[in-house]
Amino acid sequence: MSKDSLADLFDELETLVSGMDDWVTDVPHLRLLRDEVAAVLQGTRELSAEQSSLTARRQAVTQQLRIQKGRGRDLIIKTRAALRSHFGHRNEGLVRFHIRPVRRRSRATPEEVGIAMPTPAPPPVMSPGLTRALGATPDTAPVSTLETGDSPVKS
Repeated sequence: MSKDSLADLFDELETLVSGMDDWVTDVPHLRLLRDEVAAVLQGTRELSAEQSSLTARRQAVTQQLRIQKGRGRDLIIKTRAALRSHFGHRNEGLVRFHIRPVRRRSRATPEEVGIAMPTPAPPPVMSPGLTRALGATPDTAPVSTLETGDSPVKS
């Protein structure tokens, strides 16, 4: 039997019951089977009616739950405001009610107190004799400037 709707099931059961009513006098051993089909039909109708009423009840309960949740949120806001006004908005005791008290901002640390940095090492100093040996003396030769059109290459 494939997955049919409830209305199709009711149709089939009703057809069987009404069809068997015509043949019960001719075939008496079908009476028990007919009564069982009729009982299943009646039970299925009752369960279907109960399911419909439960669906309606579920929708009503869902609506009432939504209203109660709204009232609960409003009461939370009112109660927290009353607690804040009673204890003060800076009182640390508000934490037990899941209310964050207003706290002062921490001051920034002064710059001279910051992270300790090592002092940089002085640059290495070279002796004058070593400087000439390495060619570290500045080049003071004059630089010639070329005029436009003159080429340094002679042809």
